Amino acid sequence: MRMRKVMAAALTGLALIGLAGTASASDELTWPPKDVTPVVKTKAELEKQAAGFIARQQETYPRIFRSSNVTLSPWGGESPGSISDGQQYLTSNGYYTRKGVETQVFVQVNAPGFFQSSPEQLCERNACTGKVRDGRGGLTVFTEDTVHGITIAWNYRRNGEVVWAQSWAQDSKAQVAAVASDRAYTFTK
Repeated sequence: MRMRKVMAAALTGLALIGLAGTASASDELTWPPKDVTPVVKTKAELEKQAAGFIARQQETYPRIFRSSNVTLSPWGGESPGSISDGQQYLTSNGYYTRKGVETQVFVQVNAPGFFQSSPEQLCERNACTGKVRDGRGGLTVFTEDTVHGITIAWNYRRNGEVVWAQSWAQDSKAQVAAVASDRAYTFTK
């Protein structure tokens, strides 16, 4: 069952890539969504959630990134493992080897309402390479930092959450889209 979910997420990521160039104005998402419910958690609640996130990474990253050599840092905030009461986001770094090259993937899960920039504002300040609906009411926006070779997928969700994943590997759009759109990474559990 878990393998099917992982494969479905990977296939969704691949489908997103195929459709990313065809997104239209009708694919826009009103941001911020109406009636965003703020979520405030204790350090203990966030630590429990972080443990679930790292378990999900351990389960899915080897398949998503096609690597048996995956190393994960603890989820935290400003630094790995640093979590505090009321924190509105969680971050994680992961390292993996792809085609003989070690590379990095970074993920940030934002609480509803914490990430304020709309998809349009994001594209005004970054090089957007496509937008596509994620099949669950959200919108995935792709950006690239060509100076540093970073590919980023930003998954905007109807509840006001934004989850983004970035990778320094070439041709990693499908992989970062699969991570960013994975509903296992949610602040509202």
